[in-house]
Amino acid sequence: MTTHYSNGATIIDDMWPTNVPDSDKVLSKVVDLEDYDVRSIEAGFDNIGVYWFSYAFTVEMAKREAQFCNDVIAAYKDKLNLGVYFDWEYDSMHYARKNHAVMNRDLITDMNKVFCQRIEELGYIAGYYVNYDYERNYIISSILKHYKKWYAQYSYNRESDCYIWQYASTGRVNGIAGNVDMNDLIGSLPDKKPNVEPKSAKKSNVEVAKEVIEGKWGNGYSRKNRLRKAGYDYEAVQLIVNQMLNTSTNEIYIVKEGDTLSEIAERHGTTVAAIASKNNIKNVNLIYPGQKLYV
Repeated sequence: MTTHYSNGATIIDDMWPTNVPDSDKVLSKVVDLEDYDVRSIEAGFDNIGVYWFSYAFTVEMAKREAQFCNDVIAAYKDKLNLGVYFDWEYDSMHYARKNHAVMNRDLITDMNKVFCQRIEELGYIAGYYVNYDYERNYIISSILKHYKKWYAQYSYNRESDCYIWQYASTGRVNGIAGNVDMNDLIGSLPDKKPNVEPKSAKKSNVEVAKEVIEGKWGNGYSRKNRLRKAGYDYEAVQLIVNQMLNTSTNEIYIVKEGDTLSEIAERHGTTVAAIASKNNIKNVNLIYPGQKLYV
């Protein structure tokens, strides 16, 4: 599937074959979302992945493609356990040059990265498709090591540094006329669907109170609403804030030669912002030996 930049519409690339393997160690499905593919997804294949053939020639275009891709596949998100892959190769380069774009290794790598980042933010497993030629000349794989690599190299050597290995273009699959690309899943199948997003650990009231003092939760009614919406007890957090800012109950520290506010704050389990607020310090980088600070 690709994106037409004149109107943002998604276009199905007829050259994408659909592989239905006879082993759970082969990529189960390459989804281009034509009617028969949708039926295949709904039929309940266990291992399904998507690749998005890109015609982007700027980082912003690649980021938009990630969003377009999600618009197309969102209804099947919980079934795409093998991930979503960015595919930028020969026809992509031809299209970019046709539009007078100057492409280089850094730019192409950045496009891969921003697509994968956005896809991951949207809750999918993210990856990139690359062949031997493009990895040598147009992709910096070390920058993309966080993401799954789908590697096309038609040789007899099993590629162990990739997640999916495309090892042949002359394969045969029952029910499909003609040759198809053949892929071997080198990595392990995920234990759960990619859209099951783990909940982040809830911060303690003390941690949130420090953030309040740093100004991260706003002020007044806005602060109260934001804290309650995030699941925190506003009154409990505010009590801790008041205690932290109550100078009459805080220890006095005398600044020594070489001290910094950040070091003092760390030693006393507080923050630079809290100390600055308690002591009316305008410039947190300017303290002097002998100065008395409420901590």
